[in-house]
Amino acid sequence: MRGLYAIIDTDALARRGIDPIPYAEAVLAAKPGAIQLRDKRGSARRMLELLRALVPRAAAAGVPLFANDRPDLALLAGCEGIHVGQDDLPVTEVRALAERARVRVRIGLSTHDLDQLEPALREPIDYVAIGPIFPTANKEQADPAIGLPALTALVARVAEVRPGLPVVAIGGITLETAPQIGVLGACAAVIGALLPSEPEDGTPFDLTSPEALAAVTARATTLHRALLGAATPA
Repeated sequence: MRGLYAIIDTDALARRGIDPIPYAEAVLAAKPGAIQLRDKRGSARRMLELLRALVPRAAAAGVPLFANDRPDLALLAGCEGIHVGQDDLPVTEVRALAERARVRVRIGLSTHDLDQLEPALREPIDYVAIGPIFPTANKEQADPAIGLPALTALVARVAEVRPGLPVVAIGGITLETAPQIGVLGACAAVIGALLPSEPEDGTPFDLTSPEALAAVTARATTLHRALLGAATPA
């Protein structure tokens, strides 16, 4: 996993009147390193419907799709991966669910600091997320931003304990700050920097035109390339 980890956040999209599916298709056209569906307020039925719509689209693009928080729905939909946080189902339980379903899934786990990172590195995870790096408006009750120096130290710790384990930095990352993440060899989970500006008059954003969809793809492509271009060769 390298470059852009694009998060399809239904709350952020709803504020702009954007349908998640065409938006996700536009992001997938940039061939990011991964995408994640984050549907914090939706019903289980809605999230399952969205995941089932996204699974074949992500597979066609060759991009792994992760479901946020809901391993049960991820397994039902056939997602390639599941992302969980510190207060979600433990990683070992997620892995056990997948084994009982006789499927192999990739699991990512959120961490904030060294106290959370150390036990995370002993878990059967496929990547570790660290953040927020910068202040973010897309997560309620977010932890304080840790900044780049702390991220640098935590990335070094991951390399020491679990060489080769992908790191996903998250929180307030923009096109301007993406190279600072990429140079560490980390992926960048992004919500806000991919989104069009909210309409000032409150009208739904028109994401139906080819021009609007192309603009989303262009933003995703630019971010992905900025991250990959800054990465230090192994």
